[in-house]
Amino acid sequence: MNKIFILIFILHFGCLTSQAEIVTEKGKHRHVGNISKNQSCKIAEQKAKKNAIIKSIGQTISSDVVSNCSEVDGEFECERNQLSLFELNGVITFSKRVGRPNYGEELGSEGIFFCEVTIRANVEPVKKNLDPTFQFDVKLNQEIFRSGENMEIEINTSKKMYMTIFQWLPYGGKKFNIITKIFPNKEYNKNINNLIDGQLVLKYQTYFPEEIKEKKVDEYLIFVASEKDINWLKSYSQIESLKREFTKTNILMENHYSGYMLIR
Repeated sequence: MNKIFILIFILHFGCLTSQAEIVTEKGKHRHVGNISKNQSCKIAEQKAKKNAIIKSIGQTISSDVVSNCSEVDGEFECERNQLSLFELNGVITFSKRVGRPNYGEELGSEGIFFCEVTIRANVEPVKKNLDPTFQFDVKLNQEIFRSGENMEIEINTSKKMYMTIFQWLPYGGKKFNIITKIFPNKEYNKNINNLIDGQLVLKYQTYFPEEIKEKKVDEYLIFVASEKDINWLKSYSQIESLKREFTKTNILMENHYSGYMLIR
């Protein structure tokens, strides 16, 4: 199991869909001059799209894990991956920049530049959890792992629920860029029931893929709790495929997302 986390996203789904909403939001990116104005504004636009989904869907983001994606996959790729996860809850069907980007040097700074982009976007919710008693919490034992170290995942639930965990490796082309079900999985946890009532602790050994040239990689875990057991596939070729599965069912669901960093 390959892994490294940098972010923990908490998104709420359920059995009912909501109406689309048009929102106006801003995104701001700061940098020290190592990238172009165009690149900085593209990153700012990705941030604005995430903010639009948060504003419309009412998503919360845990602050106990801080993103350092720019040191690993590049900040643009990191923002794009995060947006893909956000869109499991809400899809931007249309977006347009409002006015010109605001670009310049931060006041009182030495060589720190910024780009701020405003967008108007149509956000369509995928699902929304309308049951406040159907909740769970996820904790990882650390944020950064060296290859071979053990990852410990602690899950606490408010009531009985079926838990499924997927791992997303957004790197290495088609061979790695898939979503794989790691729990329940007979290869890793033969005798563990995925019906949780209270607390469950899972342990995995991390492994850095030898085929990857980079010294660090970012990976993501997708936690899906459901009121009834769902017959998920063992893997999905892309995030969009998993999203389609979310829209097919009327079963009550709650989803959390976590990110971590893996070092060779």
